[in-house]
Amino acid sequence: MRMIREAGIVVNPDLLEEAYIPPDVPGRESQIQELALCLLPAARRKKPVHAWLFGRPGTGKTLIAKFMLRKIEREASVSGAYVNCWENNSYYSVLDRLVRDLRILGAEKLNSSFKLERLSLYLGKKPFIIVLDEIDQPKADERDTIIYNLCNLGNVGLVCVCNSRSVLEGMDERIRSRLNARQIEFRSYSEDDLVFILERRASLALYPGSWSKRTLEEIARLADGDARVAIQTLKNAGYAAEKEGSEKIEEKHVKEAYSKAKDIKKTYLLNKLSEHHRMLYAIVKERKEITSGELWKEYLKRCEKEKKQAIALRTFSEYMNKLIELDLVKWDRALVRGKVRLFRPAD
Repeated sequence: MRMIREAGIVVNPDLLEEAYIPPDVPGRESQIQELALCLLPAARRKKPVHAWLFGRPGTGKTLIAKFMLRKIEREASVSGAYVNCWENNSYYSVLDRLVRDLRILGAEKLNSSFKLERLSLYLGKKPFIIVLDEIDQPKADERDTIIYNLCNLGNVGLVCVCNSRSVLEGMDERIRSRLNARQIEFRSYSEDDLVFILERRASLALYPGSWSKRTLEEIARLADGDARVAIQTLKNAGYAAEKEGSEKIEEKHVKEAYSKAKDIKKTYLLNKLSEHHRMLYAIVKERKEITSGELWKEYLKRCEKEKKQAIALRTFSEYMNKLIELDLVKWDRALVRGKVRLFRPAD
């Protein structure tokens, strides 16, 4: 027991980090195969097929995009780049990130057209993959400009990662037609898939004998199909057991860790959204249950009080759909006449 406590339970924490890319990804074989078909032309020095990866948070979209980017770089010597559009949410900042990461000389000029020209010259006719993660984050006009211009580059293939296909369907018809992306859906993981993933990570990241399959099954049940929450819970549970001086992860450690992981996920999602999304969510959370009409009135009152410009009613519906899509808010039909929705916080 003394040896385990000295060594700690979490012996390889990097393997439980979100940035870690494992050598293989269980439970996502069909998505890997579909994306591989899109990227296959690049291995033949032709233009890849654009792809649109969509699904709930924690379903492996970003992981698979990075996994396949690394795979084609190693196996076919096809280069690529990854851009997080939450951090780079304008056309200019996406181009700037690309030319910086590719270290394109002479592209420092503060002009989008100039940067695009330098990028085009640098790439030439070489096949190249650009992963645009969180492509739903830029405003619609910026997103259209990003996709339109990058689609026009030689043999560039775009892998767009997004929470839903609704963003694609809502794009300008000319842009959507030019992109002509293959849509690849990522459904929530099954409990069996999550247990298998957790077993792989635990066997490499945790001290031998510090966890049991039953513990992993409980984590998988709580995570509800979200691999990010499951892995975060496993890591936090290991640290909670260490802190207590326990030689094994117990049920109480899992419950404590899951609560923290869930809060981290919620904060992460809300931070990605606008202040108006967060204001709407706060109202729903405070009221516990509220109709769409009451929510709209309360939102307008708060905007007036805080001297903020309120969003339009149509945008209000889009924002609520976004909160529902991210599983932050749930809804039912209200038991009244008309198309009235009743909102509740998902937690």
